[in-house]
Amino acid sequence: MRDLNAPPGKSDAVSYTCTCNEPGYVLLFYRYWANSPILPEQWLPETVDPERLAAFHREQGDLCNLSGKVRISKEGFNITVAGSEKNIEQYVTACCSHWSFSGLGLDDDTSASSELQDEVQRNRDEFFKPTPGCRCVFEGILNIRVTAEITPLGVTNYSPSTWEAVRALEPADFHQKCVDEDVKLVDVRNYYESRIGYFVSPTSGEAVKPPIRRFSQWPQWVKEHGDELMENKAGPEGPQKSKPQVLTYCTGGIRCEKGVRWMEEYMSKDELRNQGQIYTLKGGIAAYLTWMEAEIAAGKKTAEDSLFKGRNYVFDARGSTGLAGAEPVSTCHSCGIPSGRLSKCVSPGCHLVLVVCPTCEMGDVRCCHDCLKLCHEEQGDVSGHRRPRPLCECEQARERELWAGERVKEPKTQGWRTKKRMKEGGQGKKLDIRIKVAE
Repeated sequence: MRDLNAPPGKSDAVSYTCTCNEPGYVLLFYRYWANSPILPEQWLPETVDPERLAAFHREQGDLCNLSGKVRISKEGFNITVAGSEKNIEQYVTACCSHWSFSGLGLDDDTSASSELQDEVQRNRDEFFKPTPGCRCVFEGILNIRVTAEITPLGVTNYSPSTWEAVRALEPADFHQKCVDEDVKLVDVRNYYESRIGYFVSPTSGEAVKPPIRRFSQWPQWVKEHGDELMENKAGPEGPQKSKPQVLTYCTGGIRCEKGVRWMEEYMSKDELRNQGQIYTLKGGIAAYLTWMEAEIAAGKKTAEDSLFKGRNYVFDARGSTGLAGAEPVSTCHSCGIPSGRLSKCVSPGCHLVLVVCPTCEMGDVRCCHDCLKLCHEEQGDVSGHRRPRPLCECEQARERELWAGERVKEPKTQGWRTKKRMKEGGQGKKLDIRIKVAE
């Protein structure tokens, strides 16, 4: 097992070749201590030092030969790991007997009735969300970090004032509400994720897909476009307005936990706003697809009944998961044929995720022509240092849409300041910068 970060300039893979030849699983799970079911009070002192919990997962990862990503903070944990079937089972057993899993109903009691044991197993499957995979999907790397947040929202020190304001719907209830009622679906994921798969409501059509590249841009998108979600519609009594119902979702549920609650609190600040109910999908797309697979296996539904269309993007080398035989909703970036196969822009330092069919993969596929132009122009400054890479045209266009046309944000860089670069004679694209701070 290796415990390290990806090398500088390298991004996560979206494809892989299995070398372990051992069937296994990928787990996707998280917990906020303060959200229901809350961590029992007796264990709260343990949360003060996240390093101790990180040490537990490092030890278990070593014992069970796991790969994956583990994020620990004072607010909880966010974990996705992969390994063989036997090792994953061993890891789950160790986790369920640890204090950090107390109160979740995951404890194994061999003396309990078979009905209770079955219930515990269902609870475990729902919590850990296992899907087929192996440790190769993370290139054999187990990356464990202690962080300020288990998923970065971009709002300093934010914690929901109440976790109960947003209701989490079970996959079956989420599905039925989409079928029976007029709702607005909102995808809380990044644009390159929603591009290959999203929910479609029979009553209101495709989900709203924000043009965000990272989760920390979500609050600003809500500020710029939240009113559009809460637009009232004429009710059955004419001028009377009906409150909208907004249904949100993400990959496994964690981004909705804080992101959607932040949205609910922000939208509630304006007392004149006729705010409707906001819901989230419990367990995210991963849980919905597992539920749909069970419904199909039981003969209750067909793949065509699924409201999630396309593929579910995952942050490992599998690239995506989905129902067997699901038709792609995206097209190849190069030739335009229907495809859900993922690749990346070949320009050094770009790393933009693209949809690229097998035929075009052998070509020189880039996100835009400007990205190729930037590669030709890229060079060091007078000191021999490499300049930060500016945004290419397609990314600038997305940023303008995100910020309602008001600004284009410069890329984050390490060890550089714009003023210093210009002072030392560096050249590059000049971007219009007007800083906004999410409250």
